[in-house]
Amino acid sequence: MSRLPLFLLCLFWLPNMAPAQNGESKEPVPLLTPQDSLFLLIENGKKFIQHPVKVKQTLYAISKYYSLTMEELYANNPSLSTNPTLSAGTRLKIPIPNMAIKRYKNAKFVASKNAPIYYVVQEGDNLYGICKRNFNMPVDSIVKRNNLKGSSIRPGQTLLVAWLGTEGVLPEWRPVRQHTKSSALKEKYDLEKTKRKEVASQGVCFWQKDSKEKGDLYALHREAAIGSPICVINPMGERSVYAKVIGRIPNGYERNIEVVLSPEAARNIGALDPKFFVKVKFLK
Repeated sequence: MSRLPLFLLCLFWLPNMAPAQNGESKEPVPLLTPQDSLFLLIENGKKFIQHPVKVKQTLYAISKYYSLTMEELYANNPSLSTNPTLSAGTRLKIPIPNMAIKRYKNAKFVASKNAPIYYVVQEGDNLYGICKRNFNMPVDSIVKRNNLKGSSIRPGQTLLVAWLGTEGVLPEWRPVRQHTKSSALKEKYDLEKTKRKEVASQGVCFWQKDSKEKGDLYALHREAAIGSPICVINPMGERSVYAKVIGRIPNGYERNIEVVLSPEAARNIGALDPKFFVKVKFLK
């Protein structure tokens, strides 16, 4: 894989690791610190934070840290579909389950292992609505936490509302998802084929072999229509899978990489090595 300038986070699929010393491997470096400020967004009753991207953080590491699939990460950050290269200072929109939000400091709370979550007051907000509707908390808790003189707030005001542990989000905190099956994607492919141009190609398929991610069938490709299904065939055994194209292959990948598959899609066609030869059919 060719090297990119340091300000580009080009290691798309590699987890963020601490530097090794004396030949020993280290635990993954937390992607958040207590010095990070997380800003809360609330849309249609759902909560999101804006993750601050740092140098050497990757999309794979971020998705793993928050127990998201790459497809979910792309879905919540549509600009990644056409420009998956990260740069330090940008923020990614991350859905956050209620179980990950620490509303109070209990006896086990350790300040050095928690990042603060702030909410910026919007036009029409009132303190009762913010506390009760969004957090089921007494108004007094937010008043005391932010040293307010009363319950009056103004648009643009920043309130400390909760904390997020620097260990990230545990998988069991997220609701069980329904995954699209390859057969359903094949039906969509056959339907869209009547409206688009079908192209056949071949090359190397790459996937993150050590990932435990399950269920989602998605792919990255340089030309296929984003949002359309793609058919990937493993000539060894002639097994095929249909996957949803969620974005482009990032710059920095070797040109012979024809497609990047999700772990579930790769396992569906019997992938054994991180890179293997495939045949591809896609729509433009």
